[in-house]
Amino acid sequence: MSGIKLTWGRPTRYSGGHAMRNLGGFVILRSEDVRPLEPLVELPVSDQERFSVQREFSYIDDETTLGHRYRYEVVSKTTDGYTSEPSNEAAFARIRPAPPPNPEKFKLPKPKPLPNNLP
Repeated sequence: MSGIKLTWGRPTRYSGGHAMRNLGGFVILRSEDVRPLEPLVELPVSDQERFSVQREFSYIDDETTLGHRYRYEVVSKTTDGYTSEPSNEAAFARIRPAPPPNPEKFKLPKPKPLPNNLP
């Protein structure tokens, strides 16, 4: 994966407690380090008429740079234009993944002998 993967659950209720049936999409806000959060992308939700709705959503931000820190929030939008308060903030530092183990130096553990008194 060449980026930062965000995942979040579907909002099911309005702040007043009523069931949400008109989820229209999400706006992902991003900031690099301590800069102000700004809209990065708008993701539509098109499952309003389906029998089974999507419960989890994800987005891969592939416009990130190794060694940089990023902050994200997600805002929900309804089909009639209302927006939610931002989600909790998630912060990440994009680092280089650890290299895979070197097969030349990898050794399998030796099996232990079984005791002689087993039935």
